Amino acid sequence: MKKVLLVNPFLTVYLDDPAGISPPLGLAYLASYLERQGVKVKILDAAAEGIEKVREIGGKKRYGLPEEEIIKRIKDFSPEIVGITCQSTLHAKDAQETAAIVKKANPKILVVMGGAHPSALPEEVLSDKNIDLVVRGEGEVTLGEIVNNYSNGSTPLTISNLINILGISYREGKKIVNNPPRPLIKNLDSLPFPARHLLPMAIYLREINKGTNYCQKKRVFTMMTSRGCPGNCIYCAVRTVWGRKWRGRSPSNVVDEIETLIKDYHAEEIHFLDDSLSVDKPRLLGICEEIIKRKIKIKWTTPNGIAVWLLDKGLLLKMKKAGCYRLTFGLESGNKKILKNFIGKDYDYQKAKEIISFASSIGLWTVGTFIFGFPYEKKEQINETINFAKDTDLDFAVFYIANPFPGTPMFEIYQKENLLPLSGAYEMVRGGKSLFFSHEELQKLQAKAFSLFWQNRLKKPQLFLRKIRSFDDLSYATRLGKNFLKMVSGSLIKVKGIAALWK
Repeated sequence: MKKVLLVNPFLTVYLDDPAGISPPLGLAYLASYLERQGVKVKILDAAAEGIEKVREIGGKKRYGLPEEEIIKRIKDFSPEIVGITCQSTLHAKDAQETAAIVKKANPKILVVMGGAHPSALPEEVLSDKNIDLVVRGEGEVTLGEIVNNYSNGSTPLTISNLINILGISYREGKKIVNNPPRPLIKNLDSLPFPARHLLPMAIYLREINKGTNYCQKKRVFTMMTSRGCPGNCIYCAVRTVWGRKWRGRSPSNVVDEIETLIKDYHAEEIHFLDDSLSVDKPRLLGICEEIIKRKIKIKWTTPNGIAVWLLDKGLLLKMKKAGCYRLTFGLESGNKKILKNFIGKDYDYQKAKEIISFASSIGLWTVGTFIFGFPYEKKEQINETINFAKDTDLDFAVFYIANPFPGTPMFEIYQKENLLPLSGAYEMVRGGKSLFFSHEELQKLQAKAFSLFWQNRLKKPQLFLRKIRSFDDLSYATRLGKNFLKMVSGSLIKVKGIAALWK
């Protein structure tokens, strides 16, 4: 029986950033797919298992297992293949360091890397000699073929029996070869549920209830009911892994997984991590009806955002009845030119306000996410975004600084305009700069946006009060209120003395 170890690397963040761990569902899907093929699989979440082992490295802090513990785990399991998930920006370096540790433990191990960063930049990733193969895009079938065809009996390492596999990149002498892409999985119901039994689920549950969180319940789990996004947003890196073709699981399959989570883990709340949960309205309605029909008591929300223009009042009422309690809307910009001509998204502002207002009126908590600091965006356009957020009935607004991820059209614009840091894409984790603002100025504008929004919400307590319809609502509103006051005071401190930016 072949043995495969899947690794979520340790996590390096800035000194004032939290860890923010969550179950690596991508690895859990890979693991369940391989298990079904009869492969012996383990998952090592080095970040979660070493979350309390924090150390300072190069002016940043690192959460996770130290090198010697990772080497011990590798030697104890003795896998032929190690797969490492790799995200863009700062965390790509963590994945590269993890690959070096694997080779240090055993140079004969085949190191395979997948995820957003290697899918976008396979040539750059394979310049690291510790990485043997890159899996581009969706990984289950590709990794399954790698495992079935690989044999490490020869030294030095050869991968000649792998070179015809779709969706991989590899070195051939000094050249990087990118095989044709792997066709996307059409029937997502054919995939087994993620192998959560291989993950330290107790750690995730413990960590999500620490500090500030916005969950209504304590036993919170994540799910993905679809893959891909038909949108064409200039900043989005989703397409590098899942593609633009949207594919959804059937309502019965989705609700089967919810029931499994309740049975196996006593789940009380689900966070749907889909990038486009509402693309197929009949399917989303079907999920809600299936939850109601089976009389499942569950709370759920959409932290990655849901398209406000695809919702209607009837669907919102059904979502509320099925346990939805909070919606996050990706609204992005209050300036139509930036929204349509630069971002590549278009919706009617007035209709969006109406949907948000209706959602709020039926007791749903609402969050809006906004982005500014795009290369060509001016202060007046940023002001329009802030004013738009204030003019809605949103309970909360989150303002991000534009971040050019590798593999996106926006990254190419930042390259063309020389707006990337000297260290390249790796430090682009908190947003960049623009042609009109330095990164520091954008941070001040961000703080000011938060402050103006919160000051506005202090004048509208009715938005919060009308959501209190039960003891659970009261308890949740009280906790949100405490978080709200912390954010208001923090924002006011940050923006003190920067009024000149707004003259």
